Amino acid sequence: MTRLLLCGALAAASILASTAVAHADDACWQLVYAAIEHDAAAPHAPYITYSELVNIQEDGYRYERTTANITYRDDGQASIDDERWSHPFVSNLLDPGPPVLGPYGSRRADWLASAASDYALPLIADVHSEQKRECLDRGDDVVNGVEAAHLVLTNPPADRQALKEIWVDRRSHAIARVVVAEYLKVFTVQWNEERALTDYTIDMESVDGHDVVERVTWSYVFHVYDQTSRLEAEYDFSNYRFAAAPPRESLFSRAGT
Repeated sequence: MTRLLLCGALAAASILASTAVAHADDACWQLVYAAIEHDAAAPHAPYITYSELVNIQEDGYRYERTTANITYRDDGQASIDDERWSHPFVSNLLDPGPPVLGPYGSRRADWLASAASDYALPLIADVHSEQKRECLDRGDDVVNGVEAAHLVLTNPPADRQALKEIWVDRRSHAIARVVVAEYLKVFTVQWNEERALTDYTIDMESVDGHDVVERVTWSYVFHVYDQTSRLEAEYDFSNYRFAAAPPRESLFSRAGT
């Protein structure tokens, strides 16, 4: 997996900024951009502690099931206590990714509208890609009890990560769900490494005024000699706590950082 999954889920949308001028009057695109800015401006605690349950099945049978307790620091580092390992460790690699969307730390300000920043620059060029992506408003769906606009971004690139669908509350601009294409790395029974773009579905929720990830799912079909096999993964995030100082159980506290 890659940490780009969550911290880059909306980063894929930033690639669309090159088409912002052409779509400036399009209500669908404006809703996408409003959601990105809402996420960037939302409260982000310096430390987020949570539990993670990983459940991966292969062709309907248990492949891996494990739990972890994690403290995520807002600079992208995490203290991870995973039962698959003997001791807790600190890393910036999270499976499947951080518990929040968008960039972390000081980079989050780059997601806010240029008009709201102190260094707004004049437009000196209009850049666009050859492949036109459209934003289609498919109406409202109920996602985890929240009514949200279902926006589909057409013609995603086939050779890199991309934001494909997003569900946004029309009034608050809070994000309820996103579907992104991300790289998944697996080793097949032939010990061949496969790295392919796979759709990840990321469900969001609000906990104590913070927008955090509730669940991540993906599925992947790969070849086993002359047959195929399907992996299906589900990551559930729970027991969220938010703090300004490192919790005692984290390695950050022991290191005094």
